[in-house]
Amino acid sequence: MEEPFISVVIPARNTEDIIENCLKSLREVDYPKDRMEVIIADGLSTDRTGEIAGSYGAKVIANPGLRVVSGRNRGFEAAQGELIAFSDADCVMDKDWIKNSIKYFKDPTIAGVGGPNITPPDETSFGKAVGFIFNQAIFSAGSIHGRLLKKIKEVKSIPGCNVIYRKNVLDKVMPMDKSLVEAEDYVMNQKIRQLGYRLVYTPDTIVWHYRRPSPKKFLKQMYRYAIGRLLIGKKDRKNINLVHIMAGLSLPIFFFVSALLVYINPMWFIVFIAAVALCLIIYFFMALVKLKSLKAAISVPLVIVILFSAWSTGFLRELFFPIKSRI
Repeated sequence: MEEPFISVVIPARNTEDIIENCLKSLREVDYPKDRMEVIIADGLSTDRTGEIAGSYGAKVIANPGLRVVSGRNRGFEAAQGELIAFSDADCVMDKDWIKNSIKYFKDPTIAGVGGPNITPPDETSFGKAVGFIFNQAIFSAGSIHGRLLKKIKEVKSIPGCNVIYRKNVLDKVMPMDKSLVEAEDYVMNQKIRQLGYRLVYTPDTIVWHYRRPSPKKFLKQMYRYAIGRLLIGKKDRKNINLVHIMAGLSLPIFFFVSALLVYINPMWFIVFIAAVALCLIIYFFMALVKLKSLKAAISVPLVIVILFSAWSTGFLRELFFPIKSRI
């Protein structure tokens, strides 16, 4: 029996430094090359992204909308596969990525399959710290993004960096709203589930995902994530949960509690700050044991502070100065 034809769609913009690793891994995937195609939706790159993609035999199409959502829309329009895979230019695919995923589609109720996106061993120390935090349930807000789960699990959403769908199901929900800043994968997954289909996390469907390598880039990512999550939350309250809201209000809550404690009793403020510091120290030692890298562990408290600060700043920005007024 012939293997299903699969289209791998990757939005990219100015990714000449990282996209070659991604394309090399796709070339080495254990799957018949005449049964797959790679589509790079290029967001008008000003570097060699398109040239590099073309040299690896990828189909390069223009993405004038620049955003990930418009890139996935454009890639989907050009795709010829029975199955459509979405990933990112900063990912490296396991050689059995496709082979391990397609077996789950024997169940006709399953529309999407995805698995762990693992921090690569050659990641930067800061990137390893980010990966460590993403794998902690307390920071995931119910998402499986960055989680390393060991069992097959039905989930509400699968991150767009590692997911494969049935095309005939995507035909019913695509294209996605091109105004979405982030979280377009979550919205798409909810539309699929509303049709009665299932999404499953499968631990053997693996990609390695490079994290944001510096505090500045990680801050920008979390800032945009918060804006995107609140944006879709405004469209449907089911798209945002209490954890997202509390994280969004974390900065004003922190400063209010601090000011209140200073007013009531400065000693209580010192105890409060000490408790916060103790939590950061605990995660430092947890990371030191897990990552076995002092340099990466030292970055973990910084990652936590950036995560909450950037998320709260983005959340408050969208709450009081909605993005529609800035487009």
